[in-house]
Amino acid sequence: MSAWKVDNSAPQTGSDEAVIMLLAGPPSRVNTWFTSLQMDSRFRVTTFSTDPQDLENKLSYNPEAILLDATIFSGPENLTQFLTKTISAVYVVLPKEAGDEVRNAISNLPSIRGVFLNDINLSQASGRIFAEVVAMRNQAPTLSQPGKGYRTERIAGGLRVITVWSRTGGSGKSTVATALALEAAQRGIKTLLVGLSVPDISLPTFLNLKTTPNLFGWLTNPTFEGGIKPNVQSKGNLDVLVGLQDGIKESELTKAPEDPASINQLVINATFGGYSIVILDTPVSGAYSNAISASNTMIMVSTPMIDQAIVSGEAYRMAFNRMRDQHRIGAGNVFVVINRFRSGLLSSNEWHEAADAYTQTMGIGHFPPVAEVIPDVPEVALAANSGRSVLTAGDEFAGPIHRLGDVLYGGGGTSSRDDQKVLKFGPFRIRKGTVGV
Repeated sequence: MSAWKVDNSAPQTGSDEAVIMLLAGPPSRVNTWFTSLQMDSRFRVTTFSTDPQDLENKLSYNPEAILLDATIFSGPENLTQFLTKTISAVYVVLPKEAGDEVRNAISNLPSIRGVFLNDINLSQASGRIFAEVVAMRNQAPTLSQPGKGYRTERIAGGLRVITVWSRTGGSGKSTVATALALEAAQRGIKTLLVGLSVPDISLPTFLNLKTTPNLFGWLTNPTFEGGIKPNVQSKGNLDVLVGLQDGIKESELTKAPEDPASINQLVINATFGGYSIVILDTPVSGAYSNAISASNTMIMVSTPMIDQAIVSGEAYRMAFNRMRDQHRIGAGNVFVVINRFRSGLLSSNEWHEAADAYTQTMGIGHFPPVAEVIPDVPEVALAANSGRSVLTAGDEFAGPIHRLGDVLYGGGGTSSRDDQKVLKFGPFRIRKGTVGV
C-alpha cells in the first residue's frame, strides 16, 4: 500500500430475501467476516477474493454488496479504478494512514455506501448494510435475470458447505452425498465433493475414480494450488477429493479449525478457488464434529426404523446441544432425509413422531421436519457399484434428490405430486414426504 489519495463511478441491484455478499481482503480479515456473516440469516456469502484481479473477475457473481478491505490494492488509484467498474453496494475499510482527503474522495464515488477506517464492527454495521441493500432493491428498476455464473458455471443462492451425516452405517449417507453433488454439478454449479470417511471406499467406487490422488495431498500441502487442485479427480462437471485410504492418518482430520491443514481451512481454500458448493461426506465417527464445524448446512440421513429415529434424535441433540457453540448451522438449515423406505417400515410421520418425542424428552425442542423420503430402489446399488451415476437409477430415486436440490441450490422443477404437503422451513418451502403414510 502506498500513495493513498483520489476519485469516480456507479450503483444498483435487484433480487430478494438474503443479501448476496462478496467478501474481499486479506485471508485473515475475510475469514473473520465470513464467520460473522454465516451466522446471520440476512446474508448469503457467495464467494471470497484476496487479490484485485480475482476480485474483478468475480464481479460476474453479481453480488448485491461487497465488503472490501482496501489494503489488497496497492493504493487509492487502483482501488478507485475497481470501484468504477461495479454496480454493487460497496462497504470499504481503508487503512488508517489513508487520511481525510482519500476518505472523502472514496466516499463520493457512487458505488460506495460506507467507508470505515482500519476495521468494521459487523455486529453494528450489518443491520445498516441489510437495510440499505433492501432499500436499493425496492428502488431499482426490474432487471433481466442477472447471470449468476462464475465464468460458465451457475452460482447457488449463496455459498453452501453441506455436511451429509448419519450416526449409523448402512443408511446410504455416501450415496445421498454423491447424488446431491452430481445434482449440483448437473445444474452448472461449481461443486467439490470431499470424502472424509477412512478408508474412503464409497466415493471411488460410486464414481469410478482412483483411490489416489486423495485428501492426503491436502494434508501435506494445505493450499488450493498445491493441495486441492492437483489432487482433485473429475467425474463430468463434478470435482471430487477422495478421502484417505490409510486409517493410521485418520487423526489428521481432527485438527482444530485454525490449523492450516484442518477441514475448516480446506473449505475456506476451496471457496477461494471458486467452488460455490462444497459437500462433505461426513463419517459416522472420528472427524464428524470437525466437518460439522466447517459447514453451514446439514443433511441428516436415516432409515425408516424406530431405533434409527432415536439415533437421529440423539445426533441432533449432540449437534445442537453439546456442540452448539462449535458450528454455524442454524436449525432451519438441517434437512432430514429418510432413505431406503419400503412397505412395512415406519412412515415418515411415524418416524418423525418418534424422533420428535425423543428430542422433546431430552429438552431440546422439536426435531426438524422430514425434507424427503427416498424409496429403496435396488437399481441404486447396481448403479453405484458399477461406477454409473446414481441419478440414472430411476425417477423414484432421482426425484427426491432433484427436489432437495431445488431447496439447497435454488431453482425449481415442478412435481406431479401436487397433493403432498408443503412446509415452511426457514426461508424455504419444502415438500413433506408422505410416502407410506
